[in-house]
Amino acid sequence: MRTRYGDSLAIAEWHPYAYDTFNINPDDSLRVARYQHNPGQPSLVLDGYLELVMPSDPVQYYGEFANAVQVVKSKSTFVTLMVDSAAADSAQGMIRVRVTADRIAPDSRPTLYCVVTEDSLLDPLGGAYFRVPARFVPDRNGIPLTLSRGDTLDTTLAFPTAGYRLDKLGAAVFVEDASGTEEHRVLQSATIDRFVLTEEK
Repeated sequence: MRTRYGDSLAIAEWHPYAYDTFNINPDDSLRVARYQHNPGQPSLVLDGYLELVMPSDPVQYYGEFANAVQVVKSKSTFVTLMVDSAAADSAQGMIRVRVTADRIAPDSRPTLYCVVTEDSLLDPLGGAYFRVPARFVPDRNGIPLTLSRGDTLDTTLAFPTAGYRLDKLGAAVFVEDASGTEEHRVLQSATIDRFVLTEEK
């Protein structure tokens, strides 16, 4: 899907259940699943809201994904989001973000979120999982945006990197309308595939 849609799709694989080997941030993962009304797995959430429960036959997954992505891509947005840089060393990771408002919908609550992810987590059978959320930055509440039309916010999001494999870190940054109804979704997103490592080994 990333090959087909490129920067139009920022992926994070949540593992919200206690028995899941990759439930590496239990409180946040469970909160996200409940917020998105997630009835179980496999299911597909796009733009912060449940789109569909995946069919029982995995062969049908790709077609279902593609149809749902096309529907979401047809919806307009009112913010522009750019990740200017993302760097990390053994102490800290830093993400420079720029958000510009085109217009603000009435009664909306645009909020900036960042989820740091980790790649190549292996299950007991050797299966690999990618873009598994490790933490919210700065936290699960995000940063409320109070932008008027034409305003721009430049900010740096920082987090401690101790305990993480720096060469496996990525992130999904997104602006979501935190009003929380079906119509109030992720407005814009950006993906960080890999951080630039700024420390010699």
